[in-house]
Amino acid sequence: MITLPRTLTGCMVLAAGLWVLTPAPAADAPELPKDSVKKTAAADLKFLQTRLAELAKKQAAGDKLLEGPIKSVLGVALLLSVYGDALGDTALKTDALKVAETIAKKDFKTAEEQAKKLTVKPGTPGKPGALPKPFKDDVMIAAVMGPSRGSTVGGLNLDRDLKDLTKTEDPTKIDLAAVEILATRSAIITSYAFHHSNEKANENAANKKLWEKLSSESTDLSKQIVEEASKGAKTDEKKLRTLLTNLNTRCNDCHDKFRPDE
Repeated sequence: MITLPRTLTGCMVLAAGLWVLTPAPAADAPELPKDSVKKTAAADLKFLQTRLAELAKKQAAGDKLLEGPIKSVLGVALLLSVYGDALGDTALKTDALKVAETIAKKDFKTAEEQAKKLTVKPGTPGKPGALPKPFKDDVMIAAVMGPSRGSTVGGLNLDRDLKDLTKTEDPTKIDLAAVEILATRSAIITSYAFHHSNEKANENAANKKLWEKLSSESTDLSKQIVEEASKGAKTDEKKLRTLLTNLNTRCNDCHDKFRPDE
């Protein structure tokens, strides 16, 4: 049996009947190098397909499904829609949202079949568009933060990776391709965070202002990391490590202040 927060469960029921995208300003989505977005879309599509296959198999067997993997696939489906928009890939943008809608219905077999048909086929990209927003703020932030606390499948665990890359002793060796993908995801996730503050952030004006500051700074740092990591042989690893450390600090500050009480 799946146990989800009341807000997530209730919103999923709403999504099953009404899939309405709230209009949002074009500035919602960060502007990122299209090659970086393409690489990240391919990696995240593989994750989505792999994880949905696992969830479908467990659901068919009647096994207990944990909240973490469900939030991760829901969040990644939303990210894929953003990648599609950034790449001018209309089919990916639209069809990834359909997968998210099916995940919201907890129909993982159908979602698995839908995800198998997703492809990454860049077209002619335009300016950054609005982030898809089919859920309430608290549910949206829980979903898109799923990849931050992800799993061993596909390497989606931004929290763990950032900590490993920025340890004082024996940090993980920098893999430029992996860091480029990590930071591309992070830029979009933190952009979502800016527009979807959680309950603690909404307690007062000072909290909301701090939430937005940490989110916007994290997005900016993520974009700088993407730029530096994508230079290849010309990358300044010392500068990159500093940027990663600063991003990790912002993430920790935000978690310490605003992570929901368990």
